[in-house]
Amino acid sequence: MAHRRLFASWRRRPEKAPSVGLLWVLFAAIMLGLAVLRLPHEMSFGAFIFGDHGGWLTVQALAARGVRPGVDFSYFYGLLPIFVGRLWFGAFGLTPIAFEVASMLCGLMVALAIARFASALRLNAFGMAILVVAAPIAIPSAYYSLAHGIAAALLSNALAGFAQRRRAQALALATAACFAKPEMGYFFGLFILIAIVAAASRRDADGRRGCDWRAVLRDCAPAAVTGALLAPLMAFMYGVPSLLATLLPTGGISNYQALGFGLFNHGGREFYYFPGAPLIAYFALVVPFWFLGGIWLTVAGVFAAARLIGRDPADAGDPRLDAMVAFCAGAHLLAALVMFGGPASWMNYSFVLVMGVAASAAIGDFSFAPVAILVLIAVLSDFGTTVAAVGDWRGTAPAAATAGLWASPAQRADWRTIERLTRGHRTIVISITGAAPILFPGFMPASASFLLPGKRIGDEFAHTRDGIEHAQFVVTPVIGNPGDARHRLPWLRRELASFPVVWRSADLEVRRNPRPLRSAG
Repeated sequence: MAHRRLFASWRRRPEKAPSVGLLWVLFAAIMLGLAVLRLPHEMSFGAFIFGDHGGWLTVQALAARGVRPGVDFSYFYGLLPIFVGRLWFGAFGLTPIAFEVASMLCGLMVALAIARFASALRLNAFGMAILVVAAPIAIPSAYYSLAHGIAAALLSNALAGFAQRRRAQALALATAACFAKPEMGYFFGLFILIAIVAAASRRDADGRRGCDWRAVLRDCAPAAVTGALLAPLMAFMYGVPSLLATLLPTGGISNYQALGFGLFNHGGREFYYFPGAPLIAYFALVVPFWFLGGIWLTVAGVFAAARLIGRDPADAGDPRLDAMVAFCAGAHLLAALVMFGGPASWMNYSFVLVMGVAASAAIGDFSFAPVAILVLIAVLSDFGTTVAAVGDWRGTAPAAATAGLWASPAQRADWRTIERLTRGHRTIVISITGAAPILFPGFMPASASFLLPGKRIGDEFAHTRDGIEHAQFVVTPVIGNPGDARHRLPWLRRELASFPVVWRSADLEVRRNPRPLRSAG
């Protein structure tokens, strides 16, 4: 009997909402601890030289040179993060550490959203347990770009504002998110707009349903002002063509299709399919929580939506838990089935999954077993993350040779060799993305942020060919390395096929231009 009373108390929602400030301190501490734990991974040499972290620095550098995002170079997100980055990096420098701190600030904003959410819904012990143990899943130690981080900060706080009945604030934040990463913000905006209209609907004395359109307009006004301010500002800063090219995710859709991205294509399979790995190893990853949590949230969301649809408008009860579960279930399904790209896409909207599962824990006794299982699975994932991070601390270290980034002894030796071979010669670094020319100014400046198949944007390929013809040496990741662009771009493979290899390691190679160099003028 005692254990039943204990479980009943855990399922019961507290009478008084917990303090947002105290909850924020808790979730912020978890996020900052994770950031320190994973510092060698997030500040790794590969992440910036041949990875998306470095690609964001290149985006900032190109935009600062007046090259138009989405028009002159490949860029699949909104203009707001570039504008914020211009202010941030202008103040603190275009460096990896400045990027890491900016990403951490975005994480702190997501932590604040989770604290607001938990307080507004007065989550029970099981809901709070999910938020605590799955916080490393909901708040990544670093985002792949400022676009991902700013979108997560805006949308998570829109979710929290919706939970606090601040629908006008929530819609304004969702509107701003469309200028950061134009995909999920539109869904959030549509759902919140439906909720605003539903809240303004009522029955009159004759039983006829009406709508207080003044209330609707009042709640929509902050979003309209947000859009009316951001659109002309972004157009002024980067031009109307860039604004139009980045307000809809058409470029990203084209490239995702060309890359074979998607949850059930090879891009998604790299997230959850590891041939030869024992089943037990999967539980040290985020994969089981993401799939099982998503399945549970979908089931809970269907029942929550049914209750909302069948609810009597005269009922004075609080429907927010059902609304939040249905909202999060729809958003997670959209992220998984429509917006999933490569293997790291799971983290783009992971806060939606975690917050939705936490809200489901407070709906009825039937939630106890699934949520308790998910708590245990999240703990195993945390253990796996810790083990991997300890390995990074032991196997890598920052060094001046790698621009202060964390690298293994082999990586440091390889880069010293490359610098020695190419010193004093015009050298171009070719990879899918990265920031080698920014961190090592001796290389030729970048002309593209992403070398990917799909929609052709500007003259990136022509500029890359021209750079190769002007270079004496070409540095690339080896064929088969995830950063190598040749397996995606046949023309690049053909272009470099005649360049003899003068040095190669397990990860990198240097090729010499066999043709007479063209004049750079």
